Amino acid sequence: MNQNRHRIFLLAGSGLAMVVSSAPAWAQDAANVQAAVEQSSGGLDEIVVTARKREENAQDTPIAITAMSGDMIEGRQISNVAQVASYAPNVAIQPVANISGSSASLTAFIRGVGQTDFNITVDPGVGIYVDGVYVARSVGGLLEMADIQSVQILRGPQGTLFGKNTIGGAIVVNSREPSNEFELKLEAATGRFNRADIKGIINIPISDTLAMRAVASYETRDGYQLRLVDGDRQGDKDSFSGRVAFKWEPSDVFTATLAGDVNIRREGTASNTLIENRDSPDLLQFVTTPNGTFAFPSANFGYNKLGGGAGQCGAPGELAPLDNPNCVSSRWVTGDIDTTWAGSNNQSDFDLWGTNLTLEYNLGNLTLKSISAYREQNSIIESDFDATPHVVVQNTNKLDLWQASQELQLNGSVLDDRLKFTLGAYYLKEKGFGDELLQFGFADFFSGGGIDNDSYAAFAQATFEVTDRLSITPGIRYTDETKRFDPSVQVITVDRTAGLPGPYPDGVFIQFARCITGQAAPVLGPDGFPDPTCVPSATNPGGNHVVPAVEVAAKAKEWTPAVSANYEFSDDVMGYVSYSKGFKNGGFTQRIFPGELVTPSFTPEFVETYEVGLKTELFDRRLRLNMAVFQSDYTDIQIVVSEGIAPKARNGGVGRIRGFEIEGQAAPTDWLRIDYGLGYLDAGYRSVLASAFPVNIDSKFAMVPEWTGTVAANATVLDNENGKLVLRGDWYHQSSTFKDAINNPQLFQPAYSVFGANASYTLPGDHFTITGGVTNLTDKRYIQGGFVDLDVAGLATANFSRPREWFLRVGYEF
Repeated sequence: MNQNRHRIFLLAGSGLAMVVSSAPAWAQDAANVQAAVEQSSGGLDEIVVTARKREENAQDTPIAITAMSGDMIEGRQISNVAQVASYAPNVAIQPVANISGSSASLTAFIRGVGQTDFNITVDPGVGIYVDGVYVARSVGGLLEMADIQSVQILRGPQGTLFGKNTIGGAIVVNSREPSNEFELKLEAATGRFNRADIKGIINIPISDTLAMRAVASYETRDGYQLRLVDGDRQGDKDSFSGRVAFKWEPSDVFTATLAGDVNIRREGTASNTLIENRDSPDLLQFVTTPNGTFAFPSANFGYNKLGGGAGQCGAPGELAPLDNPNCVSSRWVTGDIDTTWAGSNNQSDFDLWGTNLTLEYNLGNLTLKSISAYREQNSIIESDFDATPHVVVQNTNKLDLWQASQELQLNGSVLDDRLKFTLGAYYLKEKGFGDELLQFGFADFFSGGGIDNDSYAAFAQATFEVTDRLSITPGIRYTDETKRFDPSVQVITVDRTAGLPGPYPDGVFIQFARCITGQAAPVLGPDGFPDPTCVPSATNPGGNHVVPAVEVAAKAKEWTPAVSANYEFSDDVMGYVSYSKGFKNGGFTQRIFPGELVTPSFTPEFVETYEVGLKTELFDRRLRLNMAVFQSDYTDIQIVVSEGIAPKARNGGVGRIRGFEIEGQAAPTDWLRIDYGLGYLDAGYRSVLASAFPVNIDSKFAMVPEWTGTVAANATVLDNENGKLVLRGDWYHQSSTFKDAINNPQLFQPAYSVFGANASYTLPGDHFTITGGVTNLTDKRYIQGGFVDLDVAGLATANFSRPREWFLRVGYEF
């Protein structure tokens, strides 16, 4: 290998130990896969990865990978994991989850596969790993990029090495590790919306064998959506994150790394714009569901006629007057995406901390690694879905979760290195509780419950060099998983129909719960209303539970194989074919109203992908061009559809996704580097289950654009004794998408492009750097997520992207 090449090392390991890294040139053992960086004499940098747990050029690895070093992340001003999607084809990530209200949630899709639901009973479809630790929940997945070594995006199912919930792919993030050289970095930034960011990084070699690295970052800025009720703002940022790591290398064969991290956020609710409000003259709305047509209550009618607007907003059979501010109506639609009449508590608090210990023994031809981790998070999220000053559709979501994991890996080689293998075992324990108070115009009730999950896995993968140019890599993983859910918290606390004339003195909804929840069959009259004389079942203590107060469980035992073959046509051209399978376990719907016989559930989903790829380096490594063509067979697709007021996770049917990707880099001169990517997806249903109604065979997949494209350029226009000036620009484009599975027109986002630009000047001496730039240069406002239920909730809302923002950053490096 040419020793003048600039080499960056990345790791994407198996199971929980998937690390991405590129580090400064200092003595490290290969097992920890740190970077030895040497300045390139020309052409593109060589990226050496260990995606199969050994060092190899990314161009020789038969996986579709987008990798970014820490310098690339800093240069592109990437501040969180959602922003990396702008630089990878067929990847869509939004920093918000539908109807979550959280400022720390994430929705990720890769190659058309992901998940829009953030609930703790529904798993994400793209796995996120931080320093080798799997992040199990969507809330808490919006990772800060304070001191990142590198990021790697693996496209397609990663079920063999990565395991469950990576059916779309995996996003692997690794922090910079401690080194044996002193390092000090300080940064301060300002910008639009009173932005004020401060970051400090220090690396201390404590002894010849022990080093410490610490980073602390505080970011704050005002919200970009004005609350007209109180003058407060939504969509703000107030986040502190920190990490401390110790690395101990007492000998050439043993390394121990202990790290702890924390993220504390005290922010307002994510921005939420009321697009449409629909009042109803009647309490009951007839809604068609997978189980037939049923009458559901109208939240707007409930407030206007039974709640706070009673006696002021007209009689039953009449719409509320638009000129009365005490009523709910379309008067509260502002027509401006940056203003809202929301009046509930403006709160999105989030606390997360974690620790992980990695022990590694180098035994010659064998390397044994142990990764132990624990993470805990707590959050309180207030969501004003109706976006009016009144309590019509609001909720308070409290989450308390923890996860503990352990992984063992054994890597080795035999037969003169012609056979390289990885063996491993993995365990994940997850427990938590969600307590969600929902306040609707017609009733107040609780959603949520407790989870108790166990996941065991064992995996093996080996690469055999058949010839000097042909290699075959089979692998397989076995997963045994149990997910438990206790919905006992789900009760109706206030029924605003109580006391109305009729046979239901306690309220019609509580009587529904008595006659349905836990019963062998619904106890209803010929008109479909509950029998006034029915009594609660044994699993409905108190008579106000909406599902039986008993724990339920979903079990899965699955094999997820993969096999690939790659052939080197020349030193600069490699082709590969591969097959991989991934799965995501089923679970339970926790959003329920009114009562149900049993807790609704859904089954596991599966993706099998067939791929052909080509990786090339041309013109003396001035042009890197990688291509992949694939087909994914997607079965038992998990989607979210509304049933009355409740968005429920269900199995949608069978789909097929075909597509291609072209990506690479170009260095036409030593001072110019261009990164580019183009992705195409043809995603559609082959068949649709009745439970997916109103989704049909012609429905579009949620969050899946047909086309994605990206171009980023770095130009070093000055680099001499007067300093260094680098100009950067980037462009991202995606075609139109729907933000929900139902394809509500209110959540249709037309095709759009986003531009960004910045310039960095490093003063002579290389200590001070000044960077200024603009994000979302053309001020394009696009929908990131939302919620539509005009029949029952009576509203349609959307979360829009941040507007154009300028920034100025000053950095010092010792």
